[in-house]
Amino acid sequence: PETPIALRTDFRALALFAARVPTDASGRAQVPVTVPDSLTRYRVMAVAAAGARSFGAGESTLTARLPLMVRPSPPRFLNFGDRIELPVVVQNQTEAPLAVEVAVRARNATVEGSAGRRVSVPAHDRVEVRFPVAARHAGTARFQVGAASGAWADAAEVSLPVWTPATTEAFATYGQIDQGPVAQPVKAPADALMEFGGLELTTSSTALQALTDAVLYLVAYPFECAEQLSSRVLAVAALRDVLTAFQAEGLPEPDAIVAAVRRDVERLRALQNDDGGFAFWRRGEPSWPYVSLHAAHALERAKTKGFEVPAETLERSKGYLREIERHLPRDYPQDVRRTLVAYALHVRRRMGDPDPERARRLVREAGVERLSFEALGWLLPVLSRDPAGKAEAAAIRAFFANRVTETAGAAHFTVAYGDGAHPLLHSHRPT
Repeated sequence: PETPIALRTDFRALALFAARVPTDASGRAQVPVTVPDSLTRYRVMAVAAAGARSFGAGESTLTARLPLMVRPSPPRFLNFGDRIELPVVVQNQTEAPLAVEVAVRARNATVEGSAGRRVSVPAHDRVEVRFPVAARHAGTARFQVGAASGAWADAAEVSLPVWTPATTEAFATYGQIDQGPVAQPVKAPADALMEFGGLELTTSSTALQALTDAVLYLVAYPFECAEQLSSRVLAVAALRDVLTAFQAEGLPEPDAIVAAVRRDVERLRALQNDDGGFAFWRRGEPSWPYVSLHAAHALERAKTKGFEVPAETLERSKGYLREIERHLPRDYPQDVRRTLVAYALHVRRRMGDPDPERARRLVREAGVERLSFEALGWLLPVLSRDPAGKAEAAAIRAFFANRVTETAGAAHFTVAYGDGAHPLLHSHRPT
């Protein structure tokens, strides 16, 4: 045709919604509608109401079509590097056969081979034409398909996403540049996609610099229940050697941090109940299992790092841990109970009171798949040092290896909890 082919781009499923249409005196109403570009059958539904007691409904169909129709049928998406055959259906709605010229053009994709075809379509019939195309870049691929035969013509445009590769690999190397420039050869893998990824270089005067804000937050944290004191003791005790070796800008003096831990240890000692457990705020209130385990863990870590911790405080905590299952309320969910038992076994091992047989039994009872990430993490050190626990330890390592997310600089796990895990003081998505 001499005029350009009209391109169909509006493929809305809903052609019209008229919420309020009054009728005339004879009960008739007219609603003008411009149907979208889809060549399909539309379902027409009408609901009528008069007053509070009179209702009615009707239904019909409306078919939109052209003498010559072209319909591309692409997949829902492509991946970077995919090669496909784009199906195009050419339909003849006339009374005579048509010789049809079909052409396709693409954006963010490549048509491989000829972009045009000539086909013969019988009357009231259809023919499928396939065009080989390739996805060259991530983003959105757009295809315009046109067909023409004498006075009849049609064209349509479709788009679909092109995804980036689903898997990536990361490699990292570390070193020091204290002695001057360092030459580090870098070679990309032979099968790497050069359009993706990159090279990252990070330098730091000391690893402690990134911890400055976190340490300041811990030291200045104003709330001091048993759980919060324990969390602070755990973190600062673990960093004692680093904090005393480096003087990062903005950090308190090492002696001040050490003195703060000593005060926290004394506060924890004063909060311990007679049963060896800990409540949140006051001695004498019912011991909370998770807080009791957390406090025992913090006190053990403080002792390991050279802080003075009363021996009788640790012994009472050890006694509470040995009987942890007796201290768990009956309404705790089974997975929470198992997690707390695993935590107790981990802390007991650190206190020099390991119970690997109970750890093996816990894995056998629940199975690796039904234990929480925390429980598995706490059980692994117990089982790794147990000659009889090699199979259980190997199963846990395999579980972790199958669920870790790795980048060049980090590896992490993502887990989620339901409302029943509140006895563990969980957040919704800890990592």
